[in-house]
Amino acid sequence: MLRASFTLFLLSAIGGPACTDPEPIGFPVLAGYTYEEGMTLPKEVTDLDEKVVEIRGFMRREFAGSGPVNSFMLINDACGCNGTPMMNEIVFCTLPEDVTMDILTGVVTVTGKLYVGEEKEDGDVILVYAMDSDTVTAN
Repeated sequence: MLRASFTLFLLSAIGGPACTDPEPIGFPVLAGYTYEEGMTLPKEVTDLDEKVVEIRGFMRREFAGSGPVNSFMLINDACGCNGTPMMNEIVFCTLPEDVTMDILTGVVTVTGKLYVGEEKEDGDVILVYAMDSDTVTAN
């Protein structure tokens, strides 16, 4: 099963048939406003909810450690991976089940289905953007 899932992931990564051409979007749209908890998000952002998109940014581990990951944070490439990014400068990405990969250095392009909206845990907002990632490619 692991081999089949990884093969499907690789086929899509090297240009296998896609159901939908991804819409290229960037952090100028995703982070182009001052985020405040509980706010109504801009229409240009909420219109992206559940769309297949392509976003460029830096991969960063969600949790400390080393080795391959199944999920990671995609950080605004304009921030240069320095400092603490704002909530709307982070997309929490999850790879398909049973697929892992090493964190890549430099700017990457991630394609997948984007979910827009605050998600809370214990009353605190933990994310604004999440993505079911299909492909991750180094630029």
